[in-house]
Amino acid sequence: SRLTSYFESRHTVIGLARKRNNEATINNIIYTTENNWIEKIVEFEPNIIINTIACYGRHNEPATALIESNILMPIRVLESISSLDAVFINCGTSLPPNTSLYAYTKQKANELAAAIIDKVCGKYIELKLEHFYGAFDGDDKFTSMVIRRCLSNQPVKLTSGLQQRDFLYIKDLLTAFDCIINNVNNFPKFHSIEVGSGKAISIREYVETVKNITKSNSIIEFGVVKERANELMYSCADIA
Repeated sequence: SRLTSYFESRHTVIGLARKRNNEATINNIIYTTENNWIEKIVEFEPNIIINTIACYGRHNEPATALIESNILMPIRVLESISSLDAVFINCGTSLPPNTSLYAYTKQKANELAAAIIDKVCGKYIELKLEHFYGAFDGDDKFTSMVIRRCLSNQPVKLTSGLQQRDFLYIKDLLTAFDCIINNVNNFPKFHSIEVGSGKAISIREYVETVKNITKSNSIIEFGVVKERANELMYSCADIA
């Protein structure tokens, strides 16, 4: 992943994965399918853990899958390092918990971490991430979907597009990780940080910009997709 490639030249890095992947870019990987995966984490004695595991529910996964990935997995890891002076950085979301089951489970993980952090030697830092994007994103990600459909001149069906979002380039996110790690001693035991560009643009503006840059013949159909009941109309990181 971009994250491991970014850090492995300066740090000893191991990965924690739920399933085997032949395209993995890191040699040292602990798989959660192994019976002793918790023990292996403790043996490694990490001083920084960055949790990027997430289930978004984009493919109609059951609620139990989101609970396992977004709540139980990070809490298990946090408990496993309770005796280590380590920093657990949890990649969360800026979305309010009533937006989706994904946002709800992510928030619950942070609430549980706050409840048990006093029993842990290290620290817990929650990152409220805005909409980050970059190379190698999956096709199911909104930014990638729009680019892919515009490049192939396919129609793009959307809601009103009036929602405003804070788009953050992946390299800027990696820089944010660096900044947090380099200043970790300045943070309290439990801390939340908003991570974004600090500027919001409308979905409509983003899509129209992609269409213009790609010189696409795609028909952009705003308003044909119904907005969610709890649609968030504005999201932007406070980076002041």
